[in-house]
Amino acid sequence: MKKIIIVCEDLFGLEIYSILNEINTYNKKNSMLTEYYDIQGFICNNLEIFKEVSVSKPVLGRIDEWIPKGEIDYIMGIKNPETKEKYSLLLKSRGARFLTVITPWTLMPNRKNIGEGCVISNYSFKDRAVFGKFVTMINVMAGAAKVGDYTTVDALANITNAEIGEKVVVGAHAFLMEHIKVGGGAVIYPGSMVYANVQEGVKVAGIPANRIKYNKLNERK
Repeated sequence: MKKIIIVCEDLFGLEIYSILNEINTYNKKNSMLTEYYDIQGFICNNLEIFKEVSVSKPVLGRIDEWIPKGEIDYIMGIKNPETKEKYSLLLKSRGARFLTVITPWTLMPNRKNIGEGCVISNYSFKDRAVFGKFVTMINVMAGAAKVGDYTTVDALANITNAEIGEKVVVGAHAFLMEHIKVGGGAVIYPGSMVYANVQEGVKVAGIPANRIKYNKLNERK
Protein backbone atom coordinates (compact mmCIF):
# COMPACT_ATOMS: atom_id res chain seq x y z
CA MET A 1 0.00 0.00 0.00
CA LYS A 2 1.35 3.39 -0.99
CA LYS A 3 0.32 6.64 0.66
CA ILE A 4 0.05 9.30 -2.02
CA ILE A 5 -0.96 12.93 -2.54
CA ILE A 6 -2.29 14.23 -5.85
CA VAL A 7 -0.82 17.50 -7.14
CA CYS A 8 -3.44 19.42 -9.12
CA GLU A 9 -4.49 22.83 -10.44
CA ASP A 10 -7.91 22.20 -11.99
CA LEU A 11 -10.56 19.51 -12.45
CA PHE A 12 -8.07 17.37 -14.37
CA GLY A 13 -6.70 16.38 -10.98
CA LEU A 14 -10.03 14.72 -10.27
CA GLU A 15 -9.63 12.65 -13.44
CA ILE A 16 -6.35 11.34 -12.02
CA TYR A 17 -8.13 10.67 -8.73
CA SER A 18 -10.75 8.64 -10.63
CA ILE A 19 -8.05 6.65 -12.45
CA LEU A 20 -6.35 5.78 -9.15
CA ASN A 21 -9.65 4.58 -7.72
CA GLU A 22 -10.21 2.43 -10.81
CA ILE A 23 -6.74 0.92 -10.34
CA ASN A 24 -7.52 0.17 -6.70
CA THR A 25 -10.78 -1.54 -7.65
CA TYR A 26 -9.06 -3.58 -10.35
CA ASN A 27 -6.23 -4.66 -8.06
CA LYS A 28 -8.60 -5.65 -5.25
CA LYS A 29 -10.53 -7.88 -7.62
CA ASN A 30 -7.27 -9.47 -8.72
CA SER A 31 -5.84 -9.74 -5.18
CA MET A 32 -3.03 -7.28 -5.97
CA LEU A 33 -3.30 -5.36 -2.71
CA THR A 34 0.39 -4.41 -2.71
CA GLU A 35 -0.42 -2.01 -5.57
CA TYR A 36 -3.15 -0.22 -3.64
CA TYR A 37 -3.01 3.60 -3.55
CA ASP A 38 -3.99 5.11 -0.21
CA ILE A 39 -4.97 8.61 -1.36
CA GLN A 40 -4.37 11.12 1.42
CA GLY A 41 -5.79 14.09 -0.47
CA PHE A 42 -4.83 16.93 -2.82
CA ILE A 43 -2.50 19.89 -2.82
CA CYS A 44 -3.71 22.67 -5.07
CA ASN A 45 -3.31 26.44 -5.50
CA ASN A 46 -6.72 26.83 -7.13
CA LEU A 47 -8.93 26.05 -4.16
CA GLU A 48 -12.07 27.32 -5.93
CA ILE A 49 -12.38 24.16 -8.01
CA PHE A 50 -13.23 22.09 -4.94
CA LYS A 51 -16.24 24.27 -4.27
CA GLU A 52 -17.72 23.08 -7.58
CA VAL A 53 -17.49 19.33 -6.97
CA SER A 54 -17.95 16.79 -4.21
CA VAL A 55 -14.93 14.62 -3.44
CA SER A 56 -14.27 12.46 -0.40
CA LYS A 57 -10.61 13.41 0.00
CA PRO A 58 -9.48 16.71 1.54
CA VAL A 59 -7.43 19.56 0.14
CA LEU A 60 -4.34 19.40 2.33
CA GLY A 61 -2.79 22.72 1.33
CA ARG A 62 -1.38 24.90 -1.42
CA ILE A 63 1.36 23.64 -3.70
CA ASP A 64 3.57 26.71 -3.37
CA GLU A 65 3.47 26.48 0.44
CA TRP A 66 3.74 22.69 0.75
CA ILE A 67 6.67 21.04 2.51
CA PRO A 68 6.86 17.27 1.80
CA LYS A 69 7.30 15.09 4.85
CA GLY A 70 6.96 11.48 5.92
CA GLU A 71 6.71 8.38 3.78
CA ILE A 72 4.29 9.85 1.26
CA ASP A 73 4.71 9.86 -2.51
CA TYR A 74 3.21 12.26 -5.02
CA ILE A 75 1.31 11.81 -8.27
CA MET A 76 1.13 14.52 -10.90
CA GLY A 77 -2.44 15.58 -11.68
CA ILE A 78 -1.74 18.69 -13.76
CA LYS A 79 -2.43 18.83 -17.51
CA ASN A 80 -0.65 22.06 -18.55
CA PRO A 81 2.99 21.23 -19.42
CA GLU A 82 4.48 24.50 -18.16
CA THR A 83 2.65 24.18 -14.84
CA LYS A 84 3.66 20.53 -14.54
CA GLU A 85 7.31 21.49 -14.94
CA LYS A 86 7.08 24.41 -12.52
CA TYR A 87 5.52 22.51 -9.64
CA SER A 88 7.34 19.22 -10.14
CA LEU A 89 10.68 21.06 -9.92
CA LEU A 90 9.49 23.05 -6.89
CA LEU A 91 8.28 20.03 -4.96
CA LYS A 92 11.27 17.88 -5.91
CA SER A 93 13.59 20.64 -4.67
CA ARG A 94 11.83 20.25 -1.30
CA GLY A 95 12.27 16.49 -1.25
CA ALA A 96 9.08 15.18 -2.88
CA ARG A 97 9.14 11.78 -4.62
CA PHE A 98 6.91 11.37 -7.67
CA LEU A 99 5.55 7.99 -8.68
CA THR A 100 4.92 6.83 -12.22
CA VAL A 101 1.43 5.35 -12.51
CA ILE A 102 0.61 2.82 -15.23
CA THR A 103 -2.84 1.28 -15.30
CA PRO A 104 -2.65 -2.52 -14.97
CA TRP A 105 -4.85 -3.00 -18.03
CA THR A 106 -2.40 -1.16 -20.27
CA LEU A 107 -0.78 -3.54 -22.78
CA MET A 108 2.89 -2.69 -22.51
CA PRO A 109 5.73 -5.15 -23.15
CA ASN A 110 8.47 -2.81 -21.93
CA ARG A 111 8.20 -0.46 -18.95
CA LYS A 112 11.86 0.51 -18.80
CA ASN A 113 11.61 3.47 -21.18
CA ILE A 114 9.25 5.55 -19.05
CA GLY A 115 10.40 8.51 -16.98
CA GLU A 116 9.45 9.51 -13.45
CA GLY A 117 6.18 11.18 -12.62
CA CYS A 118 4.23 9.84 -15.60
CA VAL A 119 0.56 8.90 -15.57
CA ILE A 120 -0.12 6.35 -18.30
CA SER A 121 -3.59 5.01 -18.98
CA ASN A 122 -3.19 3.73 -22.54
CA TYR A 123 -4.83 1.02 -24.56
CA SER A 124 -1.47 -0.29 -25.73
CA PHE A 125 1.99 0.60 -26.97
CA LYS A 126 4.97 -1.25 -28.35
CA ASP A 127 8.29 -2.03 -26.69
CA ARG A 128 10.02 0.66 -28.77
CA ALA A 129 7.91 3.43 -27.19
CA VAL A 130 9.85 5.96 -25.10
CA PHE A 131 8.18 8.42 -22.71
CA GLY A 132 10.06 11.18 -20.90
CA LYS A 133 9.41 12.41 -17.37
CA PHE A 134 6.02 13.74 -16.27
CA VAL A 135 4.24 12.62 -19.42
CA THR A 136 0.47 12.35 -19.02
CA MET A 137 -1.47 10.07 -21.39
CA ILE A 138 -5.12 9.20 -20.80
CA ASN A 139 -6.73 6.42 -22.88
CA VAL A 140 -4.32 6.88 -25.76
CA MET A 141 -3.16 4.68 -28.62
CA ALA A 142 0.59 5.21 -28.49
CA GLY A 143 2.17 2.52 -30.69
CA ALA A 144 5.94 3.05 -30.79
CA ALA A 145 5.80 6.79 -30.13
CA LYS A 146 8.57 8.84 -28.56
CA VAL A 147 7.18 11.49 -26.23
CA GLY A 148 9.17 14.29 -24.57
CA ASP A 149 9.15 15.55 -20.99
CA TYR A 150 6.02 17.22 -19.56
CA THR A 151 3.90 16.47 -22.61
CA THR A 152 0.18 15.77 -22.21
CA VAL A 153 -1.81 13.58 -24.62
CA ASP A 154 -5.52 13.75 -23.94
CA ALA A 155 -8.28 11.17 -24.13
CA LEU A 156 -8.68 8.93 -27.18
CA ALA A 157 -5.88 10.52 -29.18
CA ASN A 158 -3.89 8.25 -31.51
CA ILE A 159 -0.23 9.22 -31.81
CA THR A 160 0.92 6.02 -33.63
CA ASN A 161 4.74 6.12 -33.85
CA ALA A 162 5.10 9.91 -33.81
CA GLU A 163 8.11 11.69 -32.36
CA ILE A 164 6.75 14.35 -29.99
CA GLY A 165 8.88 17.00 -28.30
CA GLU A 166 8.80 18.40 -24.78
CA LYS A 167 5.84 20.34 -23.33
CA VAL A 168 3.46 19.48 -26.17
CA VAL A 169 -0.32 19.24 -25.78
CA VAL A 170 -2.18 16.77 -27.99
CA GLY A 171 -5.94 17.28 -27.65
CA ALA A 172 -8.59 14.63 -27.27
CA HIS A 173 -9.45 12.54 -30.35
CA ALA A 174 -6.51 13.95 -32.33
CA PHE A 175 -4.88 11.61 -34.85
CA LEU A 176 -1.24 11.73 -35.95
CA MET A 177 -0.19 9.88 -39.08
CA GLU A 178 2.84 7.60 -38.86
CA HIS A 179 6.33 9.12 -38.66
CA ILE A 180 5.03 12.59 -37.78
CA LYS A 181 7.39 14.87 -35.82
CA VAL A 182 5.98 17.46 -33.41
CA GLY A 183 8.27 20.18 -32.09
CA GLY A 184 8.49 21.20 -28.46
CA GLY A 185 5.78 23.49 -27.10
CA ALA A 186 3.37 22.76 -29.96
CA VAL A 187 -0.38 22.41 -29.44
CA ILE A 188 -2.59 20.07 -31.46
CA TYR A 189 -6.22 20.94 -30.95
CA PRO A 190 -8.85 18.27 -30.17
CA GLY A 191 -10.13 16.28 -33.12
CA SER A 192 -7.34 17.37 -35.46
CA MET A 193 -5.86 15.03 -38.07
CA VAL A 194 -2.15 15.69 -38.49
CA TYR A 195 -0.66 14.67 -41.86
CA ALA A 196 2.54 16.78 -41.76
CA ASN A 197 5.23 17.66 -39.22
CA VAL A 198 4.38 20.37 -36.69
CA GLN A 199 7.07 22.93 -35.92
CA GLU A 200 8.17 23.98 -32.45
CA GLY A 201 5.69 26.24 -30.66
CA VAL A 202 3.07 26.05 -33.42
CA LYS A 203 -0.66 25.52 -32.78
CA VAL A 204 -2.60 23.45 -35.32
CA ALA A 205 -6.23 22.46 -35.73
CA GLY A 206 -8.64 20.96 -38.24
CA ILE A 207 -8.88 18.17 -40.80
CA PRO A 208 -6.27 18.26 -42.13
CA ALA A 209 -4.53 20.16 -39.34
CA ASN A 210 -3.29 23.61 -40.31
CA ARG A 211 -1.46 26.31 -38.42
CA ILE A 212 -3.76 28.60 -36.47
CA LYS A 213 -3.36 32.27 -37.33
CA TYR A 214 -4.56 35.25 -35.34
CA ASN A 215 -5.68 38.69 -36.43
CA LYS A 216 -4.94 41.93 -34.58
CA LEU A 217 -7.73 41.27 -32.11
CA ASN A 218 -6.11 37.92 -31.28
CA GLU A 219 -9.09 36.10 -32.70
CA ARG A 220 -8.60 32.78 -34.39
CA LYS A 221 -9.09 32.86 -38.16
